Amino acid sequence: MDDYDAEELFDEIEFGARADKAEAHEKIGWSIPVGEHGRVLFLKAAAEHWAMRDDLAHARELLAEIADGPDEGVLSVRAIQLTIALREDDTAEAEALLAQLLADFRKDLVTTSTCHFVGDCLQHAGELKKAHRWFTLPLSNVDPDEDLDDLEEMCVVARAGVRRQLGLPHDRYDAVADEIEALREA
Repeated sequence: MDDYDAEELFDEIEFGARADKAEAHEKIGWSIPVGEHGRVLFLKAAAEHWAMRDDLAHARELLAEIADGPDEGVLSVRAIQLTIALREDDTAEAEALLAQLLADFRKDLVTTSTCHFVGDCLQHAGELKKAHRWFTLPLSNVDPDEDLDDLEEMCVVARAGVRRQLGLPHDRYDAVADEIEALREA
């Protein structure tokens, strides 16, 4: 399946008004041969939808099937595995996944979306220091006085909220977050 067809079919399922998104994504994912574009994208989406339905065991099975494949889409497979590990209070697996995600980040294999997603998951799990790190990682090469893209802005705002919760002093990124929030309120 070529990239365009995969993305179009994915969007049709994902943004359509249908209750069988998990099943539809999974059916298409299994029909795509290993190594062909779209397989990881569809099976990963199916796993997310199964997890939303609290069928974490099935979600884990799908993610294990594609864990060693190339990532497709904006979220890392490991990030979705992390959400399940956190929901199941599997500290050892969560720590192992965070270590692998950090290694992937250092190899430039993790998107800003994944960093924000991981930070958000950690924040909801009460892991504020770790959340702070993940919201900060994609900003390491960003000048806060330059224009930020939407995802960088999301990281800056989320980071500022975590910093407030941790009682950390206000920094330049926090000032930018204040400016962004003021513009949103206006």
